[in-house]
This record gives sequence, C-alpha cells and structure tokens, in this order.
Amino acid sequence: MENNNNFPINISLQLSFERKFYRYSYNEYTIINGKTHRSELNKILHVTLQAIENGRFEFHIETFNREHRDKELSLSEKDFLAYVARINDEIKVVTDEYAKLKILKDLPVLQEKSKEITKKLSGSYVGRHAENSFKFLNAFYNNGNMVCDDLLKNNQFGLILHKFYGKYNKENNQNHIVRYRNLMNNTVMDIEEQAQLQSIDEKEQLITLSYTGKLSSDKNWEQFYEEMERKQISYNKEKDVPTLNKYEGFILFDSKTKEVLEHNLTLVFSLGENYQKKFIYELKEISYEEA
Repeated sequence: MENNNNFPINISLQLSFERKFYRYSYNEYTIINGKTHRSELNKILHVTLQAIENGRFEFHIETFNREHRDKELSLSEKDFLAYVARINDEIKVVTDEYAKLKILKDLPVLQEKSKEITKKLSGSYVGRHAENSFKFLNAFYNNGNMVCDDLLKNNQFGLILHKFYGKYNKENNQNHIVRYRNLMNNTVMDIEEQAQLQSIDEKEQLITLSYTGKLSSDKNWEQFYEEMERKQISYNKEKDVPTLNKYEGFILFDSKTKEVLEHNLTLVFSLGENYQKKFIYELKEISYEEA
C-alpha cells in the first residue's frame, strides 16, 4: 500500500456537487442437480450528489434502461416486474458523510406511485395471486423502514449507499453483518463481512478497498436442510453443510470526493454437490456518451 504514513484514512464524502452515470449489472445463478438457471438484471443509474446543511448529503438516483433477462419468466411476468420496478426509478435520500441513510425524501411520492401502478396493473392481472401482490406492494410502501432497508440491498442501490465508509487504520479492519434471504428459498443466513484498505494511489487519486465474508454461525442451518428435503435435492446428511465458497468484493473510490467509481461483489454458496447459488454484482462509472 502506498503512503502508509497517512493513517488513519477517513473515507467520508467530501464534495459540494457531483453527477455520475453508472452501469449496473446483477447476475444470479442457481445450480440444482447440475442444471443452471440464470437471471440477469442490467440498468443505468444517474446519481446527483450534493452537500446540504449540517454535514449531510442528498443522493438523487435515477434509473434508466432497465433490462431483466430470465428464460423461466414469461413476457407477462417480465412486464409485471418492470412496472413494479418503476416505483423506485427515481429516489432521493439524505445521508451523513459516511453515506448512512438518514431520511428517505418523497416517500409519499413512492406511495402514490405504488397505488397508481397497482391500479393500472389490476386491469390486466387478475386472480388471488395478483390481488395479494397488489396488497403487499401498497402495504410495503406504507412502511418507510421496510422501503429504506430494501433500497440498501445490493440489487437496488446498496453498491452506492454502502456501509464501508469510515475510518481505517493500517492494521484496522471493519466488520459488518449482512443478512441474506436469497441463498435458498425460505432461509435466512447472516454473513460477516471484513473490509480493509488495499491500496492508496495519490497519483491516480484512487483508493481501493477490499472485503471478504464468512458465515457468522450455524444458527439457521436447519432451514437449509428442510428446504433441501422439500425440493427433493439429495445431499449427504453426515458431511454436507451450508458453505460459503467465495465472498469477495472491492470498491474503487475517488480519493478526493470519496465517491464510488466501481464496486463489485462475487458470492458463491453451496450445500453438497447438488445445490449452488452464485451472485455477481457489478457497478462501474461510465461516461455520458456510454450511458
């Protein structure tokens, strides 16, 4: 690492006004009994970030060119998901200097969009399942805490509004617990993330931070065994356990403003030889022309 004498390093937002475009992609692979199912989400994000009063910052995030690829979804299902995604196609949040979310602005606007979109969809999608989906959406957007938690997920805006801002010493690592509910259906698993500074390049004005993860405990393993039984996926009950085969991420910061320039995370989880889940999240700054 360059400039070891500059510790501690404070990675906090330091800017008055900035605008950036990002290309975001999310690939999810589910491998069951050797058969692979892939789901892919691509979109362009436009982020306007400005300093406001009392050391706080406002993120205005707009989403464009959303594309969802999944061969197991019908065109009707893809259209439904695309309409629902429009609720969050423009958000404003207020954070502190470490990008910790403090206020979700315009929550009433999101609530009204939810009502309008579900009303429009109700003309084309009928039946109990559709009705339950509409009720869930409207109830969801009436709960500000749930909406905020959702926006911070990696498949939403969590690669930008991440938890890795903070002060770093030469030998200091930051630890975080993140909860995953999509490693397998009907399961919950906590992963302990550990972050450390990888490099500081003053010439290129870049800071690179890397992080890894491990399963925090065996607390909910029984949920995974039960789901394997329900799905009739065979495994060795004597030796197979939930395993985090890979959990590696890195973030590239602008060393002056501390804005994210790039953020990638790869996660590989398995239980025995017949079940594997793989996530690849990628966020990268692009030019106006590329957007």
